[in-house]
Amino acid sequence: MTIRHVRWPSRSPRRQSRTTGVRRAMGVLAVLVALVVLGVGAAGTAAAHPTLLFTDPAADTAVPIAPQAITLMFNEPVTIGADAVVLLDKDGATVPIGVATTARGAQVVTARPSAPLPPGSYTVRWRATGTDGDLVEEEFRFGVGYALTAAASGTNAASIAWLSAGLRWLLFGGFAIAFGGLIAQRFTSSARAENPRLPATRSWTIGALLVALAAVAGLGAEMVAEAGRVNVLWRGGSGVILSVEAAGLLAALAVVGVRRRAWALLPLLVVVGAEGWRSHAHTVAGVWGALLTGVHLGAAAIWVGALVATTLTALAWRREPAALRWVLSGYMRLAVWTFAVVIATGVVSALVLLPLSEVFSTDYGRVLVVKLVLVAVATTLALTARRIQRNEARISKVPSVIRAEGITLVAVLALSATLVSTTPARGAVQPAPPEPKGPVLPLGTLAGQIGVAVAASDGQLVVRLSAPHRGDFYAAQPDRHYTLSGRYGRPDGADAALPFRGCGQGCFVATAAWGAGDNVLSLAAGADDARGAPVSLLVPWPTRPGAEDLARAVAATGAAGQITVYESVTSDSASGAGAPTPLELSAEFFVSQQPYAAGSAPQAVRVSSGSGATRLALGYPAASISMLLTLDKAGRITDETLTDPSHLVTRRIVYPDHD
Repeated sequence: MTIRHVRWPSRSPRRQSRTTGVRRAMGVLAVLVALVVLGVGAAGTAAAHPTLLFTDPAADTAVPIAPQAITLMFNEPVTIGADAVVLLDKDGATVPIGVATTARGAQVVTARPSAPLPPGSYTVRWRATGTDGDLVEEEFRFGVGYALTAAASGTNAASIAWLSAGLRWLLFGGFAIAFGGLIAQRFTSSARAENPRLPATRSWTIGALLVALAAVAGLGAEMVAEAGRVNVLWRGGSGVILSVEAAGLLAALAVVGVRRRAWALLPLLVVVGAEGWRSHAHTVAGVWGALLTGVHLGAAAIWVGALVATTLTALAWRREPAALRWVLSGYMRLAVWTFAVVIATGVVSALVLLPLSEVFSTDYGRVLVVKLVLVAVATTLALTARRIQRNEARISKVPSVIRAEGITLVAVLALSATLVSTTPARGAVQPAPPEPKGPVLPLGTLAGQIGVAVAASDGQLVVRLSAPHRGDFYAAQPDRHYTLSGRYGRPDGADAALPFRGCGQGCFVATAAWGAGDNVLSLAAGADDARGAPVSLLVPWPTRPGAEDLARAVAATGAAGQITVYESVTSDSASGAGAPTPLELSAEFFVSQQPYAAGSAPQAVRVSSGSGATRLALGYPAASISMLLTLDKAGRITDETLTDPSHLVTRRIVYPDHD
């Protein structure tokens, strides 16, 4: 028997057909899912609108010279229309500008103003279409300042305070006439004791003391006006010295008023000591420097005051040869040793304060040279008077000679007052700037290779300059000589030069009446061993506290996940910054590396802006760092500019949801 094997189908035909359909459906579904995923990915990429990375001029800054072009750099190619870039002035009026063009693969947009832009603030409105086809519109602002040079209206650490010099001339002159006159009165007193018929000589002591006291009052008023408060006269070092001098002069006036003239010398010695204490030499050499200056000033005062008193006596007794010879002999003996002391102490002071190499290159050195020439002239006149005195036939000419000597010494006192009001080439510490009123707006930039730190406050501007550290970072650096000139324009169109005075090495302070809105500040900085350049900044005013905004911004930025940071760095503004470098990193790590990582800053203010974006200005004075932050609608940091003594760092932060 033959057995036939029958092969049974594993599935029924109907079931097999159904399975094949399911497989086909699954394949189609997989393709659809893949297309959806790819589409979503592509849409996600396309939905990311173009991001403006950097601009030239930089946003929220100013330039010293009108820009020839306005440049915008994006993170992706863009398409622009005829009105891609619009320029507005501070009043919102349209400024003529050429047709915008693209370059570098359509990632850079450039438009050129039709004419040079005058100083003031400007707003740039731009619109561009990204690869996603959406139109993006934003705006930023910049300012145009004034092209200055460090030599124009230049102020450096050795500048002369002319008002103070004039007041100190009156102080020194009045003090010398009173002090030296009181000492020289013994010559006339002894002559009249021998010959009571001699006429009484006129004394200028009281008038001289009143002039000196008025000069001290003027110096005090100047100090109060600069500091903005009266208590500087008893709480500050210089104010206390002026108060002591005023007390000494008042005491001398009181003693002279009760006819105890000789005792008036004691309170006047207090004035001598106070002037020695405030001197440049005291700053450099301590107590010995103060003593040196005190002896120099005292001897010079005796010489000048005794000469004035002797001249008045010689004119009154010109018909009494014997009495005239008596007085002249006494003055000559006194003048010999005072002259020797003045020359000796003056030479030592000059050697302490002024390097020989800078005698003719600094204001202090040039004034000192002129003073020495006049001292030589006075010495020649004194010797001439001494020779004439010995000739009986020519003694009547002595009053004319000593009158010329007196005029010369008065000029010497004027130059001495100028030297006191001029910072020497080394060693002297200038008065610190007055305490700021209200919040401080910290700003920073690079002027060539020189770091510029600006602190604007109510009615005041403080600028600190710093040049790059040379050689060994830990080695002592030589004293640098900085120059600075400045000018600022107010929002109302008014502009004025800034009257800077020195407040230490690289420190300058000036009064400034900020207007409400964007003030354009222009500076020209220079240093003897670093390349400087003119720069300009926008100073928005007024400001508001920004500590809470900073804390929220740091928290929001740190929680943003992965970010892209476009960074550009330069150490010389004249050479410009390089191409921005994109960095992919976590927001938390980025924030942890910033000065504001703790969510705070010693100085934090909120500044207004025409575009309505929130901007924070941060200052870290101890580290000489300033930062300007821009926040987006979510309160996150999108732009930051960091300035330290030798770098200018610009960053643009792009978030995954930056559209």
